[in-house]
Amino acid sequence: MQRLPQIEGLGAGLAVVGLGSPAFAKGFRESTKYVGPLFVDAKGEAYRAAALRRLRPWSLLSVRMIRNAMRAKKEGYRQTKVQGDPWQLGGTLVVAPGDRALYAWRNRNADDDAPVEEVLAALGRART
Repeated sequence: MQRLPQIEGLGAGLAVVGLGSPAFAKGFRESTKYVGPLFVDAKGEAYRAAALRRLRPWSLLSVRMIRNAMRAKKEGYRQTKVQGDPWQLGGTLVVAPGDRALYAWRNRNADDDAPVEEVLAALGRART
């Protein structure tokens, strides 16, 4: 959320779509302090429409995932109770007026977020 001013400076906005119920959204707002548009998708329809991947259980045993979990714990992050579908992965989409999809990042694992510079570049293309 720290890049929100930069996103808005490009004439764009940010909306979050979460898998779950309004109660999950409330918890997300409380834990992240995010105040922007937040939608919940109880049935996962938006996730399927965006062709977002699902986590494979054996990927939790990868060296990378274990190393990242240890790093997060050291930095003070704690895993909370799992809510919703623990196997559904997220993604990042940049959509311009006219339903033009300019960028799509589909997470390959739980810590595979879109590179911020790629997202900002796509937002810049939306202005043209």
